[in-house]
Amino acid sequence: MNLSEKILKLRKANGLSQDELSEQLNISRQSISKWESGQATPEPDKIVKLAEIFDVSTDYLLQPSETDELKLKASILEKQQQEILQRQHKIQNWHFLIISSFVSLLAIATIVFISRYVAFPDNGNGYGILGKTLLVCGIIVVIAITIILNFRHRTKPPHRE
Repeated sequence: MNLSEKILKLRKANGLSQDELSEQLNISRQSISKWESGQATPEPDKIVKLAEIFDVSTDYLLQPSETDELKLKASILEKQQQEILQRQHKIQNWHFLIISSFVSLLAIATIVFISRYVAFPDNGNGYGILGKTLLVCGIIVVIAITIILNFRHRTKPPHRE
């Protein structure tokens, strides 16, 4: 793999567009395009800056090596795997939020029913004072538990299998 191929692969592996990389190097996008197509070679100071941006050595950029290519591919795959795990974690968080909210609504509905019709009816005219107290306290407890569970679930990092 030559320098132009390495620049292209490293830029893509780091999720940078030619415009974004050119901004970091204070050069034109066309210069990046020429480097990647092999029409031009970066100046030595730009090679040093590229090595810093991509977190590789200048030796890696300048010397062709099969091992380095495999390391780059492994690094790209590692980043892709991390992105997939993060997306899965976000989806799991949304599922947990939806399910816990639904369960909370069911719990609140149950508390309303119990406090109004079963535990403390007020001669069938609505809530008694104890029913109102149970209702308010129950709803507060359910909401607090839901918030705590969702917060704890969201702060867990995605696990690798």
